[in-house]
Amino acid sequence: MNVTVAGLGYVGLVTSAGLAAWGHQVTGVDASSSRLQILASGALPFFEPGLDELVTSTAKVDRLHFTDASSEAMAGADVVFTAVGTHDGNGGWQTAAMDTCLNQVVPHLRDDAVLVVRSTLPPEYVRSLGAMVASLRNDLGRPMIPVLLNPEFTREGRAVADFMHPDRIVFGIVHDPDGTGQALLRAVYGLANAPVLCMPAMDAAFAKLGANLFLATKISFANELAGLCEANGAVVDNVVEAMSYDTRIGGQFLRPGVGFGGSCLPHQVSMTVKSASMAGVPSPLLAAVWEVNQAQRELFVTRLADLLGGLPGRRIALLGLAFKPDTDDLRDAPSLSIARRLLDGGAEILAYDPMPNARQRAAALTPGLRVADSAAEALAGADAAALVTEWPEFSRLDWALLGSRMRRRIVLDGRNALDPDGVTAAGLEYVAFGRGGVPRERAVVHGGFDAESSLGTQPIPSYPNS
Repeated sequence: MNVTVAGLGYVGLVTSAGLAAWGHQVTGVDASSSRLQILASGALPFFEPGLDELVTSTAKVDRLHFTDASSEAMAGADVVFTAVGTHDGNGGWQTAAMDTCLNQVVPHLRDDAVLVVRSTLPPEYVRSLGAMVASLRNDLGRPMIPVLLNPEFTREGRAVADFMHPDRIVFGIVHDPDGTGQALLRAVYGLANAPVLCMPAMDAAFAKLGANLFLATKISFANELAGLCEANGAVVDNVVEAMSYDTRIGGQFLRPGVGFGGSCLPHQVSMTVKSASMAGVPSPLLAAVWEVNQAQRELFVTRLADLLGGLPGRRIALLGLAFKPDTDDLRDAPSLSIARRLLDGGAEILAYDPMPNARQRAAALTPGLRVADSAAEALAGADAAALVTEWPEFSRLDWALLGSRMRRRIVLDGRNALDPDGVTAAGLEYVAFGRGGVPRERAVVHGGFDAESSLGTQPIPSYPNS
């Protein structure tokens, strides 16, 4: 089948390579000449495990091509996926890119083609999507085409595996009166061994939104639980392990720490709260989820200051910059806001992340932040090690050797990722979240939740597509 994917960001490029691996003839389209040049050189514009091999192998057998010739790519397609970004880079929705994409895509589609939206859209946009496509077709005297949502549930760092082996595939019907679009999309996903759920478009949009809101809630719950454990002398690891055997709960996303980041969870929690408030629908649970998440970053800084007896003049090794392991994505990464707070407090920061791109962009985004080429370089002469991203590399560090090179032997584990006994046995003071020994100094949040003012406190790197 001939498939075109508009937008070659995290979602679009993984979708393109995955569909090509399933035997489809895929053309990826992007407006960014620099992105297309990177792909033409055989490299990738971002890091995602396994994606380079998938792109290379499918391009080699002539099933995957990239171009900026949008109209030609659309005219030859049986199915067109849109995967442009809808995050405004500062915690809000932006749909201008989607408007542009539809204007460039819809007029060129064959009358028997199907339009499939992978981009995550705000509810009000979903509500108007069918009418927008119909208007664009009607202006040209062309018949309406099937339009479906196909929300993605891929995780950065596991995006290839999530696409090739999905838990479920969701179709949201915007316009498909005779089922032609659904049938064609089922054929596209014919090699995927997963249940296919077909539902109205708004239900599909909320299926994606609901999944992310629940995951964010679990993370904030784990942080609240860690505080209760600390206050009462319990160890959160043992508590969560016991909870995880309950099939109603499970253990995933129940690790306390500095909280969630990335392009999806923070943005979708904050915008849901803001949209609900504008619609007069109370959402106190989700407002608290956001509040707890932001407070964890403040708590991390406060705890570090208490351990060091103040921040001025202290040298801190910040371990991890990307918002999670196996990616170089800095969108709403906790590391950036933590680094700014530490720098504002008078500390000197030397940061390390295994991803060179993450190091370079973090330094450009954070005035005063210096970066190191290795964990050993960052830790040499440091008063404290502050772990923010749980890269496996940090769990394998020789803490006895590296601790001997530090000025003060303090480790603050912001992800509960290290072995407390191992670090302590190496002669360092170890502090984490909910693992005992430290009272909780919860950062005070004043005035309740304000999505706009809260999100406006730090710039977020711009990524062209989702």
